Amino acid sequence: MDLIDFQDEFSIDDFMAKYREVDEQLWPLVHEGKMTIEQLREERVRQVLDYYAIHYKENFVRLFFDIFLTALLEEIEVDQNLLSKMLELSQNYNIAILSNGESGEQREKIKRFGFENLFPVYISAETGLTKPDQAAFYNILDKEGFDREATLMVGDLLEHDILPAQKLGLATAYIGHDDKEIADKTYESIEDFLEDFLK
Repeated sequence: MDLIDFQDEFSIDDFMAKYREVDEQLWPLVHEGKMTIEQLREERVRQVLDYYAIHYKENFVRLFFDIFLTALLEEIEVDQNLLSKMLELSQNYNIAILSNGESGEQREKIKRFGFENLFPVYISAETGLTKPDQAAFYNILDKEGFDREATLMVGDLLEHDILPAQKLGLATAYIGHDDKEIADKTYESIEDFLEDFLK
């Protein structure tokens, strides 16, 4: 992603970690109706650029998401090992995907990962229900006939995935590097999670 000239002081991984942190902080404003998704997309870029004291023009902020999304999609390709493990997992568990975002963007990601038509998909732009709103979780539980006491929510965002699922009584598995021990199980990567559940 050649959008930013990364300096020795920080890397693209640092930038994206801060980007995700700001993203989590701003989403509650969207849920409260104080900010639109379009405004969130621009504001999170501004805050991260300001944090790293990167000079920018407003036009860059407006174009960042489209450029970033294009670059992100180009990087996604089918991981046959991951795909085979997900298919193996689905032989013993019912799997569904719950995602925030625009329909076209999310479905393109799912397609590029090789998951298209393999699992039921619930996208906020299509359902009108956005995580962490509990209605988004109730909807998928109801539509798929999942028993709350026998359902595991796997996610990489504590505020959007783990905490709301716990409030509903779901078991939770967090995938990421946050050192807060909030979820029932924590894994560094999706590969670690799959290795554990496919034992």
